[in-house]
Amino acid sequence: MKSAILLLSILMSLQYTVFAQQAVILQGNISTVQGIPVERAGVYIPELQRRTVTDENGHYRFGNIAPGNYVLKVSLTGYQTASRQITVNAQHSQHHLTLEPNVVELQPLTVTAEKKVGNLQQVPMAVSAITGKQVEERKINEVSDLLLSVPNLMTMNMGAPTLSVIAIRGVLTFSTDPAVGVYMDGVPMFDGYSSSMQLMDIARVEVLRGPQSTLYGRTGLGGVINIITRKPGNIPRGFVSAGLGNFGSQQYNLGLSGPLIKNRLFAGFTGRYDSHTGYYTNLYTGKKYDRPETYSGSFYARYLAGERFSLTLNAKAEYNNVAGAFPYVVNADSALKYPYTLRQNGANQERRKLYTGSLTAQYRLKGAQISAITAYTYLSDLYKDYDVDYTPYDITTFEMPLQDQKTWTQELRIVTDNNAPLQFTGGVFGFIDRKQTHTIYNYGPDAAMMDPRAPYTSNINTDKKVNGIAAYANLTYTLSERWKVSAGLRYDYESRSLLTSTDFVKEPQSPVIVRPEQTIKGHNGAFSPRLNVSYMPATDLQLYASYTRGYRPGGFNQYTLNTDRLNYKPEYTDNYEVGIKSEWLQHRLRANAALFYTSWKDQQQTLMAPENLIDNVGRLSNQGGELELTGLPLKGLEIGYNLGVVRSSYQQLLLLDGSGGNKDFKGNKQVFTPSFTSALSVTYRRSFYHDKCNIYITPEWKYLGRQYMNYYNDLEQAPFSLLNATIGIRYAPIEISFWGKNLADVRYLSFAYATQPRATTPVLLGTPRTYGMSVKASF
Repeated sequence: MKSAILLLSILMSLQYTVFAQQAVILQGNISTVQGIPVERAGVYIPELQRRTVTDENGHYRFGNIAPGNYVLKVSLTGYQTASRQITVNAQHSQHHLTLEPNVVELQPLTVTAEKKVGNLQQVPMAVSAITGKQVEERKINEVSDLLLSVPNLMTMNMGAPTLSVIAIRGVLTFSTDPAVGVYMDGVPMFDGYSSSMQLMDIARVEVLRGPQSTLYGRTGLGGVINIITRKPGNIPRGFVSAGLGNFGSQQYNLGLSGPLIKNRLFAGFTGRYDSHTGYYTNLYTGKKYDRPETYSGSFYARYLAGERFSLTLNAKAEYNNVAGAFPYVVNADSALKYPYTLRQNGANQERRKLYTGSLTAQYRLKGAQISAITAYTYLSDLYKDYDVDYTPYDITTFEMPLQDQKTWTQELRIVTDNNAPLQFTGGVFGFIDRKQTHTIYNYGPDAAMMDPRAPYTSNINTDKKVNGIAAYANLTYTLSERWKVSAGLRYDYESRSLLTSTDFVKEPQSPVIVRPEQTIKGHNGAFSPRLNVSYMPATDLQLYASYTRGYRPGGFNQYTLNTDRLNYKPEYTDNYEVGIKSEWLQHRLRANAALFYTSWKDQQQTLMAPENLIDNVGRLSNQGGELELTGLPLKGLEIGYNLGVVRSSYQQLLLLDGSGGNKDFKGNKQVFTPSFTSALSVTYRRSFYHDKCNIYITPEWKYLGRQYMNYYNDLEQAPFSLLNATIGIRYAPIEISFWGKNLADVRYLSFAYATQPRATTPVLLGTPRTYGMSVKASF
C-alpha cells in the first residue's frame, strides 16, 4: 500500500510538473473601436469556468492556462458581447478584443466618488459624470466651462484663466480657500488659484453635490469636483490639433501615450498652448486689454511590478501670462451701457506658475487594496501694476512680487472589495502647507483727495504655515439583497501660524514700521460624520436617504488689534437628502433625482464695522431639488436634460448699513445662486462608408434664472439663456469641428464684488459670442 501511494504521488507530481511547464499566462487588452481601454469588462472562458475583469488600462490576465482551444467572451453593459475562438500555447498567449457599443443602451459610467471604483447608478449619492468625449466635443477647456453640465453647478471665469468661482447648491466662497474641493487625479488643490486649470485629455469629470468632508476633508464644504485624465495602456495612441477663432483665439494640442515595456511600463504626455487677444477694449489706451496666454502640459507613467503592486507617477504644469487680468468695470450700469469697454491706467499683469506632482503606490491584497498617495503642489501667482480703483486716475494700485505656496500631502488608504458584505474605506491624511506673500499698495497723487498722506506705499509681508492631519473611516453593510446602510466619520486637526509685518514708505522719508513683525497662532479640529441608507427594489432602481456634513477650517484676522479676534473658527454645512436613481426602457432612459436641505452655520463673513475682520456670524439655509435625465430615443441620438432648484435664505447676514454700523439683512438670498436652472443637450451621431466617416452635432441650451450678484440683493441679474453648439466630421484619423458659444451674444453679469452695494461694486460681463474651428489628427 505504501509503495502504491508513493508511486501515485510520484505520478501526480510528474503530471503537475509537466502541466506547470506547459501552462501559460493568457492575457490581452479590451478596447473600444476608438482604441480607448475598457475598464471593468467581464472576461470569461466557458470551458474552464474562469472569470476576471479588466483593469483601468483595459488589461486582463489568466494564470495557469493549459494549451488548447477555447472560447473567450467579453461583456459589459452598454456594449455588444464579443466572442472569439482562440488558441492558447506558448506562441499564442495574448489575445485582444474590441467592444462595439450597443446603440440601444446607455453605457454604464464608472466613478470613484467614494474613493473606490463603482457604477454611477449604484452609488447612493448625488453624483454626476461628464465623459471625456463630452468634454472634448463640447469644448470644455477649463473649469469655468463646466457651467450647468450637471444640476446646480455654477462655474464662472472671474476675469482670468487663473481663477473661477465655483458653487454647488448655493455653497460658495469668494476667498482663495475653496468651499468646493477640486481634485486632479486624486491630488487636492488647496487654493482657489490652483483649482482653476486647463482640462486636457480628460477621461471623465465627476461632480459630487452636497457636503463631502467625511472622505474629502477641509475642501468638501459644498461638494467636490474630481477630474480624472486618460491613462496610457498597451495600445499606442497620439493626437495633434490646432484651432482658431474670433478674438484672435488660438489653441494647439498634442499628446502621445503607449507602452514602453508591454504589459509592464506605460507612459504618456500632453501639451497645450491657448490664447486670445481680448474681449475688452481699454478706452484710456485705445488697445485691447485682457490678453491671456496659457502653456500647459502633463506627464504620466505607470509601472506594474507584478499582479499585486503598481507605481504611478503623475506630473502637471501650467504657466499663465495674462495682460489685463480681471477686467472689471466700476459698476453694473457702466458695464451694461458700454459693454466690453473700460478706462484704466493699470496694466493688470499676472504671471502664474502651477506645478503638481504625485506618486501613487498600490498593493493588492486578497479582498482589498492599499494605496499610498504622495503629492506636491507649487503655486506662484504674481501681480504687477494692478489697478484697484478701476479708473484712469492714479489712486490705488497693488503689486505682488512674491506669492508662493508649497503644499505637501500624504494619504494612506485601504479599500475593500465591493462584493464583500461588509465594505470598508478608510485611511489617514496629512498635509504641510506654506504660503509666503509680499503685497505692495501704491497710493498715487490722486488718492490725496481721500488720504492727505498720499502719495505713499504700504508693504505687507506674510508667512503662513498650516499643518494638518486627519483620519477617516466609512463602513457599508449589506443588510440584505436590497438594503444597505453606510456610516462614516472623519476627524481633522490643523495647527497654523502667521508671521506678518506692515510698513509705510513716503519718499524721500525712511520707512516707518506700522505693524511690527508678529506671529499669530491658532488651531482647530472638526468631526465630519455621514450616514446613508439605500434600498434597491429592482435591479435598475435605487432609493436612498443620507445625512452628510461639510467643514471648512478657520483662519486669521491679521489686521485686528483685538487679541480675542485674531482667529476665526471653522464653518459647517449639514445636508439632509433623499434621492432616486433609475434606468428604464431597457437601459435607454436614465432618470436620477434628489431633494436636499442644507443648513450652513458659523458662516465666515467679512465685517467692515467696527473693524475689518472675518467672524463666524452668518447662518444660511438652502433647500431644493435636482433632476437629471439621459435618453436614447433613436439610434445615434442622445438627449440630456437637467434642472436645479435652490431656495436660499439668510437667517443672519451682517453688512454695513450706510451710516458706519452693521445691519442684519436677514431674509436676503444667497449670491451667485439662481433660483432655477435648466440645461438641455442633444448629441446626434451618424456613420458612413462602413464607419470610416462619422459626423456629430452637439447643441446645448442653458437657462439661468434670476440671481443676486451681491449680498445686499440690490444688484440683480435677470434670467438669461446661453446657446452653444459643435458640429464635427471625422474621416479616418482626421477630425474637423466647428464650434460656437453664447451664439445669441447675450449680455449678462458673471461676477461682482459681493460685499459692496450696487452703486459701487465692480463687475465683470460674461464672455461674448465666440466661435471657431479646429482640426485634429489621431493616430
